[in-house]
Amino acid sequence: MQGIGLVILTLGIIGLIWGVLQKVKAGRVADAPLASTGDVVHKGGAVAGAKGQISVQGSVQCKQPLIAPFSGTPCLYYRIKCTAEWKDGDTNKSKVLDEQKVAADFAIDDGSGAVRVDAREGGDFEPTQTKRESKGAGLLGGLTGKELAFGDYRVQVGALNMGTKYSVEEEVLPIVPRLYACGVLADQGLITSPKWRQLLLSSKSREELLSSATKGAKLFLAGGAIAFLTGSGLAAVAALALSACSVTG
Repeated sequence: MQGIGLVILTLGIIGLIWGVLQKVKAGRVADAPLASTGDVVHKGGAVAGAKGQISVQGSVQCKQPLIAPFSGTPCLYYRIKCTAEWKDGDTNKSKVLDEQKVAADFAIDDGSGAVRVDAREGGDFEPTQTKRESKGAGLLGGLTGKELAFGDYRVQVGALNMGTKYSVEEEVLPIVPRLYACGVLADQGLITSPKWRQLLLSSKSREELLSSATKGAKLFLAGGAIAFLTGSGLAAVAALALSACSVTG
């Protein structure tokens, strides 16, 4: 019973954390003034919030989309990370060999004028596509060193690296026709990531994203609280039962 209680308790904590994150997202969307893209370009800070927060929505304009190196997906942004994993005696070790965040030069236009978006720092984007793969160099490659290919992404394997596994993870924001962006206003009408929070990009409209985040916050906070209390109760009862058994034994 104690094991079940701890599992339910853990799920409750995860639910509460996710609920808080959704509540924070809903608050960000609600607090960021929604302005026309043309007003952001021409009026700047006059249409932004007190801390420079701003949001826009409209059609995506991108003259030169990126091609994600691993999946080959045409995209507005990708993040790719390569990790090496190996055993040192009885210890499992790992090291991040490379991590890149790359964004295309793109803008959002609701018909009143295009405003550029700087997504180079990444953020909370949807929809995203993720691809992962792990490979070993093999006996010969581990002895001599060679390149491992993950699509067009190459990993240089050092010599005498037998037993090392290389994992590549790629996250992509594919090209979508419309986006909602929530960030802060930088120079020249550029929307970028806040210093204290992530840039939000979503193919949902502001109203859809706000509704989804608000409902998600209520659902996960309520469910997480119930699971937390239930799991705590089961774990406590099990601990008391074990204590009682040990005393009588």
